Amino acid sequence: MKSFYRLLTVCSALLLIVPAASANWSDNFDSYTPGTGLHGQGGWTGWENNPAWDAFVVDSMSLSPDNSLATIPTSDIVQEFTETTGEWEMTAWCYIPSGSTGDQFFIMLNTYDPPSFNWSVQLEFHSDIGQVKDNYSGTTTAIVNDQWVEVKVEIYLDANTYDIYYNGSFLASNAWQSSGVNEIAALDLFSSGGSTIFWDDCNLVDTGGALEHTTWGHIKTVLQ
Repeated sequence: MKSFYRLLTVCSALLLIVPAASANWSDNFDSYTPGTGLHGQGGWTGWENNPAWDAFVVDSMSLSPDNSLATIPTSDIVQEFTETTGEWEMTAWCYIPSGSTGDQFFIMLNTYDPPSFNWSVQLEFHSDIGQVKDNYSGTTTAIVNDQWVEVKVEIYLDANTYDIYYNGSFLASNAWQSSGVNEIAALDLFSSGGSTIFWDDCNLVDTGGALEHTTWGHIKTVLQ
């Protein structure tokens, strides 16, 4: 019994020690007028600041009321960041309707300084074959249609690695960069002629090291 109470005490202390995560950036698209292009709003721009690659705010579909972002066949919309150290978690929710066609992409870059670019994450949605593919590992899984699905990337900049998840399941672990820099430079929602899909509730969170410091292994070490 004493050991049980000791464990509770240690766990409580660890929760106090671990820094709380803070939302450094988020966008649920609800502050924009439905029907408007996202380029030039909320820090979003078309690729290389070109409005021709715009995506559009809609209220016909959303995870959190009232709006979401529709990426159409010509969309290539970018949000830039300047994070250079630490542990981060990027999440975004996508909705891919049944009958979708073509290819859509969830991309993160470590360098976005036109004309210089370097890619870290490239998650591919190939609707014609119903497949989600992590470009760098080649790992695939089935697309989940007709419901909101989370894409999550856990980024360890200091270790130059990241883990990527789709629909709550681990997909792959890759190096953040091999010929770029250990920075989070941009999120890019891109369509290579794919039919319209939807995005909502995008967040980039500084975990404050919580991704590794709340593990049972860490608690066990303290107890010994």
